[in-house]
Amino acid sequence: MKKYIFLAFALFGMLSIGSCNDDEPVVAPSPGEDIVIPEPVTPVLVQTLYFDFGSQTDGRGSLTEGPDANSHYWNNIFNNDGNYAAINTVYSSFVNSENTSVTYELTLNNRFSTNGQSGGGGLLEPQAELLKDFAVASATEDYFFIESGENNSSFTFSNLDPKKAYKFYAFGSRSTTQTRTAYYTMSGLNLYQGELQTSGTNCGGEGINQNIQNICESELVYPDDEGNIKFTVSRKNGDYIALNALKIEEYKDVERPEQFTSLTMSGSAVEEGEVPMHMVSADGSPTNVFEVYTSFKSGDFSFKGTTKDGKSVSIGKGHKEGVVAANNYSIAAPMTGLVRLTIDLSTKTYDVIPVENWTLVGSVTPNGWSVDKGVSLAYQGKGVWAGRVKLTGISSVSDRERFNFVMNKSWDYVMKRVKGSVNEVGMGTQGYDTEDINLNHGTYHITLDLRRYVYYIDCGEEGIDPFKISVMGSSVANGQGATNNRGYAYMYGELLDERFRSQESKLPWYTSGIAVNGNSTLNLLARYNDLIHDCGTYVIFGLSLGNEGIHGAANQPAIYDQFKENMQTLIKKAREDGKYPVMMNNYTRGDFNADDYEYVKQMNLLIHEWDLPSVNLLGAIDDGKGMWATGYQNGDDIYHPTTDGHREFTYAMVPSLFDAIDAGKNQPARVSGTSYSLADKKVIEFTPEETVHPFTISFKVKGTANGTIATFVNGSNATGTLKIQDGAVVYTSPLTGEIKGTASVTDNQWHVVSLTHYYAQGRTLLYTDKALAGELNEKLTVGKFTIGDKVSTESREYSELFFYRSAMNQEEIDKLCDGRMLKSSLEIYAPLDGSKSTIENLAQSMNTLTVKTE
Repeated sequence: MKKYIFLAFALFGMLSIGSCNDDEPVVAPSPGEDIVIPEPVTPVLVQTLYFDFGSQTDGRGSLTEGPDANSHYWNNIFNNDGNYAAINTVYSSFVNSENTSVTYELTLNNRFSTNGQSGGGGLLEPQAELLKDFAVASATEDYFFIESGENNSSFTFSNLDPKKAYKFYAFGSRSTTQTRTAYYTMSGLNLYQGELQTSGTNCGGEGINQNIQNICESELVYPDDEGNIKFTVSRKNGDYIALNALKIEEYKDVERPEQFTSLTMSGSAVEEGEVPMHMVSADGSPTNVFEVYTSFKSGDFSFKGTTKDGKSVSIGKGHKEGVVAANNYSIAAPMTGLVRLTIDLSTKTYDVIPVENWTLVGSVTPNGWSVDKGVSLAYQGKGVWAGRVKLTGISSVSDRERFNFVMNKSWDYVMKRVKGSVNEVGMGTQGYDTEDINLNHGTYHITLDLRRYVYYIDCGEEGIDPFKISVMGSSVANGQGATNNRGYAYMYGELLDERFRSQESKLPWYTSGIAVNGNSTLNLLARYNDLIHDCGTYVIFGLSLGNEGIHGAANQPAIYDQFKENMQTLIKKAREDGKYPVMMNNYTRGDFNADDYEYVKQMNLLIHEWDLPSVNLLGAIDDGKGMWATGYQNGDDIYHPTTDGHREFTYAMVPSLFDAIDAGKNQPARVSGTSYSLADKKVIEFTPEETVHPFTISFKVKGTANGTIATFVNGSNATGTLKIQDGAVVYTSPLTGEIKGTASVTDNQWHVVSLTHYYAQGRTLLYTDKALAGELNEKLTVGKFTIGDKVSTESREYSELFFYRSAMNQEEIDKLCDGRMLKSSLEIYAPLDGSKSTIENLAQSMNTLTVKTE
């Protein structure tokens, strides 16, 4: 008779199977046999440490000095940068509760805000009968917290002993009626997450709106091999999440769990027979926590894992439900249908949750953020949910259209995009640093793949929208500074809609905002899929050298080159993906200096000549030194213009640009050698499209006689005049004053006359060729322009007429005179070819010019 010896090691040692006869085969135990209950392990407490998180600012908090009333000594983690504790700060020189020095260190992986005492709602009078050793007022009165726009902020304890285990006790409290619940996550070799309500109406008793007694107590957490444990603060709900105090207990006589690098589940209950499981790890380090989304059939399942050392371990049924052990025993599926199974190989436990549904919930979904009324996805098999969805929610402009994936109609199970990734997803409750998924309204095919933990957005059956203009950029493109964030992109969309309704345009163009505050070219490249997902035909790129980091940069040429090269890459990628790109050039900022301004102007000169339409924003509200014109900066916000500033940007955009592109008009190239003779009261007329504020008109003229060379209507039919008087060009304002040039232009040679107007500055400048003739202080609102003289019979030659919807600086005037093709904000470019029967406008606009004779 054969005899078998079964040795089950309590903390996941391998199951050893031996025999009295070495020649006989090893036989596994039969499923259903009794399983040995592991011998309990009793850890021994070595030492305890206390940490006070908060402020050392008067009126906001104070340090905790030891010993306290319980004869315990504390360590203080406090602000060192105004109201903040700066990222990468290292705190050390710690002591345990008995004032013995320890080698632990704490490093902030993120910046934390600090607040406290009465002004910050800290717990001022902790009660010993409720909080016991945490009842120390200097510790509970102040706190670290994460702001409403932050999540998953963390710090790391280092120099811990990998042979020991650590237990955490976390306390958070802030007085407010808003319900605020924290997730505190500790991760080392294993991972523990607990939740704690810190605030809310009556959460501490009648009339007490803060936590006064509850503490989040963890299981034992083991450091990673380097002796590190990361502590993460994230939110379940509420705006601001606090951490006031922390206690850590160190234990010895513990058996360190074996570290697993992969795990597979298989068996008759498993949808595909065998499926690899996903390691839950926010930073990629082993956690011993794995999960899988699958469909269970009637039957059983078990696991096979691979350890860090490459050892294969069979894992099966434990001594009770929800527990596993190292053996070949199968586990009966507790239910059938769609499930999420999570297993923690450090605690030897698993959990199965039925998956009733995955839905899309957000500002872009028809019912907004109502978690029980999301848009459903259908299960496709193999851990994939997908569907064709019509998203009709339209949020206010200040609330970017976006969504999350929600399981079982519960905010406890939310998948978002992992920050910094293209399309990876994770749960903030599992320590991942996540963000909402930006997506504007429309029809899409959306897939959530929970084998690969990614999502896909395709443009669906309706395909690419031929009239959608995606606006992809940073905060100014997002409307920052304007009322309700309705900035230039929104205003331009309104203008396009008005033109369609009035039949000035036959096509229903509209803008779709996909800008994100703070973005640089690097950010746009990283989130390029946002453009693909917006499913439009056109894209306006709206970025700046400011966000790129030109101001104060140690190597400004490198920043300049980075912007230039990355923008060219973005333009190339957009074209490869069937998009038509348009570029907003660089604009001002409240802190720019002369060096910054020079780089901005040089970049804009490049953009003028790039092979795409562009908009001269600098010429809209530049003060002449690279900063916002007076009155157009948004209060103390040096980075953003006011609503009126955004409106000036909008005026610089050619209203019929997209009509012209649709009509097949290509980028204009300069034409040399043409001219048009105006004599016998013959003139050329054009009226700019829509409202004009900043502008530049420039043309070549040749002749020998004095007389009027151009006029324009301003406001209520007042007339501005450009004429040659005493051999020089003179500008007579329709309001008051004149500018008299000095250079002679009656030599029968070609001369360039340029009049440029900065509406925001209230400033008009006259150039003869490259020379500034002078300037006036005025604000014009121009209408019809007339080239020539309606009352004269004198003959004069004209060539190359330009009209820009923006002002120009000296450098731009110089380039224009040099024969360069500057295209930003160009509404009219007429070579003026007298051999043709009509006056052509080669600019990308639908505006026209006419010839008239009085």
